[in-house]
Amino acid sequence: MLDNLTNTTDRKAFFNISSQPVIGSFDSTSAADKKMLTNADTGEYIAVVNDCYRVVENHELLIPLHNQMIKYFDPCVIEDVKIKDVVSPSYRASFSEYVFPKINREVGYSNGNKTTIGLRFIMKNTFDGGGCVVLYSGDIDFFCTNGRIVGEYDVTKRRHTRNFTVDGFITAFEKSIERFNWTLDLYQKYADAKITNTYDVRKLFETLTNKKDQSRKGLSDRLFAQYISETLDRGSSVFSVMSALTYYSSHTDYGFSPRGKSDDTTLYARQERVSNWLGSKV
Repeated sequence: MLDNLTNTTDRKAFFNISSQPVIGSFDSTSAADKKMLTNADTGEYIAVVNDCYRVVENHELLIPLHNQMIKYFDPCVIEDVKIKDVVSPSYRASFSEYVFPKINREVGYSNGNKTTIGLRFIMKNTFDGGGCVVLYSGDIDFFCTNGRIVGEYDVTKRRHTRNFTVDGFITAFEKSIERFNWTLDLYQKYADAKITNTYDVRKLFETLTNKKDQSRKGLSDRLFAQYISETLDRGSSVFSVMSALTYYSSHTDYGFSPRGKSDDTTLYARQERVSNWLGSKV
């Protein structure tokens, strides 16, 4: 019954990291303050980092999180958990996502329609010296699988230092569950907050996406088109604005296909961006 969390044999995220000195190829000079990280299972190069960089392997994060989930939730909840691992081709970043379909509540719209929102967690880890370990506590819209990272209070970060511990993430996990019902109350208020001037929505998207940035040219228009689409099911409300943003963060269709170089981690990067948008004061 608990195999979803106890069986990690086939999980992409459970690769091992090894480190070794950085040595020059010509004179065998060793870089005193650097080390090279490789995938211990395949031997593939990952990155060169500072010698003081604390490698935090995924099993150090995920196994304690699994134990806490097993301790906290009823076995029937654990039985249905949906797990997804996404690892960048370079192994420099990994995302482990957990969705709990049985932890859910409905949000109702003024037109009589409803949608079901479920609980979700994402553990992000990096191995290139440039990022933190991050636990995102959020939710997912089962109507169209829009993922949301709710806001700054649902993001827990720890740096890769020698004093790193997983304790802060366990505490954040417990608090995020307590906040879930509060968050759904807020979403209901969003659904009840009608929008009468669509021009304000267009201006909001232009401000958030920084229309002067040529790399995002046209994104505000596509977001506005998605908002109009959302209103057909959800009505003209603040919730539809949020749904348009989170559709962009969760889908690559209808004009939201990635530009340039991308991989399976692209959507998670979008979710981080949308989280910042939703937390902004514009």
